[in-house]
Amino acid sequence: MSEHVTSANLTLFQSSNQKPPILLPKTLLKKASYFSDTELEKINLAYYVATKAHHGQKRLDGSPYITHPEAVVSILLDYKMDQQTICAGFMHDVLEDSDVSKSTLEKMFGKETVSIVDGLSKLKKISFDNIAEKDATNFQKMAMAMSKDIRVIVVKLCDRLHNMRTVDFLPRDKQIQKCIETLDLYGPIAIRIGMQNLRAELEDRAFKCLHPMRARLLKSAIKSAKNGREKIVYKLRKELKFRLKKAGILATVQGRQKGLFSIYSKIKHKKRPFSEILDVFAFRVIVNSVDDVYKSLGIIHNFYKPIEKRFKDYIAIPKTNGYQALHTSLIALDAIPIEVQIQTKSMEDVAENGVAAHWAYKTGIQDANKTLGARKWLTRIANYDEESQDSSEFFETIKSDLFNDEVYVFTPKGDIINLKNGSTPIDFAYELHTDVGDKAIACKINRKYAPLNVRLENGQSIEIIVSKKAEPNPAWLNFVSTSKARSSIRSNLRQQKASQARKAGKLMLESELNRSGVSLKDYRGNKLKNILSNIGTTSLNKLFTDLGLGKKTGSLVAETFYKGLQIRKDSAKNLKSLVLSNHMIEGVSVVYAKCCMPIYGDPILAHTDTDRGIVIHHSRCKQVRSNRADASRYLQTIWGDKGINLTYNALIKATGEDKPGALADLASVFAKLNINISNVYTKDLDERFTEFNFEANVGNTKELKKLMAKIRSIKFITSCIRVVNDAKSENEKTNY
Repeated sequence: MSEHVTSANLTLFQSSNQKPPILLPKTLLKKASYFSDTELEKINLAYYVATKAHHGQKRLDGSPYITHPEAVVSILLDYKMDQQTICAGFMHDVLEDSDVSKSTLEKMFGKETVSIVDGLSKLKKISFDNIAEKDATNFQKMAMAMSKDIRVIVVKLCDRLHNMRTVDFLPRDKQIQKCIETLDLYGPIAIRIGMQNLRAELEDRAFKCLHPMRARLLKSAIKSAKNGREKIVYKLRKELKFRLKKAGILATVQGRQKGLFSIYSKIKHKKRPFSEILDVFAFRVIVNSVDDVYKSLGIIHNFYKPIEKRFKDYIAIPKTNGYQALHTSLIALDAIPIEVQIQTKSMEDVAENGVAAHWAYKTGIQDANKTLGARKWLTRIANYDEESQDSSEFFETIKSDLFNDEVYVFTPKGDIINLKNGSTPIDFAYELHTDVGDKAIACKINRKYAPLNVRLENGQSIEIIVSKKAEPNPAWLNFVSTSKARSSIRSNLRQQKASQARKAGKLMLESELNRSGVSLKDYRGNKLKNILSNIGTTSLNKLFTDLGLGKKTGSLVAETFYKGLQIRKDSAKNLKSLVLSNHMIEGVSVVYAKCCMPIYGDPILAHTDTDRGIVIHHSRCKQVRSNRADASRYLQTIWGDKGINLTYNALIKATGEDKPGALADLASVFAKLNINISNVYTKDLDERFTEFNFEANVGNTKELKKLMAKIRSIKFITSCIRVVNDAKSENEKTNY
């Protein structure tokens, strides 16, 4: 065989039924003793392929490249991973570092193994516009592979762990990049799938590399306090074990040592001094059964004083990563605070190793309960991909979802819902179902109405009230916490925007065509098809959307349509005005410009805005005048009869003497006319005079004139005008 492995020579090798001349190293063979002979043959073949693929390649420390896959596999074997995962661990760089094809590997190892390898590929052949986009896109591809097979992320984390063990050989800028990436992304992912031991080593190594001086100082401080701590830990361990044994419970009691990065994070984020963090002694109690867990809790609580509100039952309500234990905080000995975790041996395995502790592919049976949380999160990743606009948004969505201290709430039926700490009823609604979130209008917390932006607390019962006509509010993005809620809201808003743009674009084109006395109905069949082809679009709906979003100009598009019927634009008739009725123009919802606040009876224009759809302006509005160059986006509009029964916002500015009770007197005028004040603010002009600004809900211009006349009749008022963002606004005569 040649030095480098290829699809051709691999196929030839396999057909000859030769055994690989390269055998597993003894250290790996010893760790792999839990495999059958048949499985070991397949693993040995994978090692052979990897060795040939990486022949002649060196790592930055000068060692052969194959030492990296060997180290990754060694970690995977510690977790007792299955045959397919071990094979993938050996070959995770083979597809990109050799001429071996995916199909060849599938014939040799099966689709399962190769799908893991494919999910871990570094995607070097893909072109990117910038580094940030490359990183985001790379992660998106990996995350989607993760969602299909959880083993992808297990191998990826082991790969990253070995990279961090050898990070010192990288240039400093690469070291910093790897460390930040590890702390921001891979550490939290490890938490998510419950691999605590691996996560702790990842974070500690990244911290030591990123902040070597801080790590040394912290390590030195821990060492200085070690002797005194060891005596206390020994005494407490002995006492706990004695009390439990006396009650007939066989238990292992361990003192838990916090990692460097864990201590550093508490110092930094919780603003707690080092001495205070180190003064808390942590213990893990391992017993034989769940019954013994709860019995042990009672014994410990009888002997030591529990700290109020510091008890958590993660057995009844497990964490999303499968973690189970009882947590309690107590005061022991001479006022020494201690933290105790009580769990069974199987719970400890899950706590330390997460999904890897209960891997089931090797048995063909999945322990659904133990992997449910991790699998639920990975499934969610696929949904994020569909809802995200680009890879960067997807990347940020996943990152925000990783940092997830949890809160537990209940549905009205008593089902437990795990949410990110700081979640609101809107987050809860989207966790139930996207449709529930989209249609939410109100909520009840513990059977009482509550705001949708209130932060949820453990143990609350939440009920969501929905309406079929409701739509997500953009303001929700300001307070939702979960990635699912945020991505769903963004996705829905984008759909809303596209729908509004399509309606606005259709209205714009119809208005332009009406200038020549024609309509869209005059364009059908091949004639319409040819026009769309000349414009460079695929469909009429796509054209409408592009017009509404400002990607195409209405007048230029109309010219192409005129040519289709051989109509000259300059032969256009007087344009028929659009009718605004019931806050809609030809079935398209409108918004009223805040700059001029038009009301029923004002001369108005409709503006097709790229972000907000159709916006109604007062015809004297400065903004309209300054943008009339783009005349195709401004449509002549008149009020319809139905608008008379609705209310509109108007801004009124009154100036008068600053006297006690002035604001109350003005407010009474509004009350007598049954006009609501939605907003009011005052501004002192000098020692004698004050400016009163009212935002009022009025039905029409007649009602507004009557209101302003009443205000002017008050003795201490010197002027009253309506503000419409017009150069003439200071002239009272032009403002009623």
